Amino acid sequence: MRDRVVVICEAGVTNYGDPALAARQVDVAGDSGSDAVKFQAWKTENLISKPVAERLSGELGWNWFDRMASRELSEAELLALQERAVGRGLLFFATPHDDASLDFLADELDAPCLKIGSGEASNWRFLRRVAAARKPVMIAFGLQDDDEARRAVELLREAGAPEVIAFHTVSVYPTPPELAALDRIPRLAELLDVPIGISDHTVGWHIPLAAVALGARAVEKHLTFDKTDPRSLDNPGALEPREFAEMTRQIRELERALRPPPEDDERITAARDWALQAVVAARALPEHHVLEAADLAFKRPARGGLPASEVERILGRRLCRAIELDEQIKLDDVD
Repeated sequence: MRDRVVVICEAGVTNYGDPALAARQVDVAGDSGSDAVKFQAWKTENLISKPVAERLSGELGWNWFDRMASRELSEAELLALQERAVGRGLLFFATPHDDASLDFLADELDAPCLKIGSGEASNWRFLRRVAAARKPVMIAFGLQDDDEARRAVELLREAGAPEVIAFHTVSVYPTPPELAALDRIPRLAELLDVPIGISDHTVGWHIPLAAVALGARAVEKHLTFDKTDPRSLDNPGALEPREFAEMTRQIRELERALRPPPEDDERITAARDWALQAVVAARALPEHHVLEAADLAFKRPARGGLPASEVERILGRRLCRAIELDEQIKLDDVD
């Protein structure tokens, strides 16, 4: 985890419960160079209150029971998606939103890790059940303050989670840049003492790239096949397949750029040879001349000469041979 930025292709609900579209998401994740593909698992009757959703449909804009029920993937469909993902060399896991889905993911599907979404990240009873599965846990804090995040991580550890990775996120779709709050990444890293990732909902992918530069060890981004499709709030901030592959490519470049360069790399040595300046004669200088600052200039290429930074080593010393204008003056040329 610490040697590589983990790129997670978030399938989310942008497959709209269509298993064929979900299978395409797995294939795109594999083609893009992602490390993992993540889905969401829920039983609508366990997650959404049907009468409350109906009563508030006018205020919330949708009947959330009907909306979620239409996007639900069955257990059999999730098992088939897992088989497809593993065949593509991808880590496959999901976010459970209710107890029954948690039990399915942990036991029957035997997911290698579990993700807790922001909606459940301050449900302490649910966190204890997730931790009891004794699997690595990823948890997103898009609706929790720092103190709630600290409490959640402590609870997961105490309840048995062997590893916790916290995700900074903002549960606004799409997230405008002024709400992205990337300064929270190093703050959470210090506060929680766990690896920090970003689950990003901004438009484009420059914000997650900046998050990597700030220390994010994982990047989760939604995948869509049509950003304008009104069926999901995730679509405007999601990436289409070619964009997802490009983001992944740039993350790989960025993680290499953040590592210390190899010592004595010959490409850097070659650049020093032509770009640095060496000491040269500012005019033709006779043998036995005592060198003064006015006698010297500094010009490229430096290869073979005395670096400009070491000019003090020859000032005040006597030439043991004549030097032509613009010719390099070396340590061997002085007594």
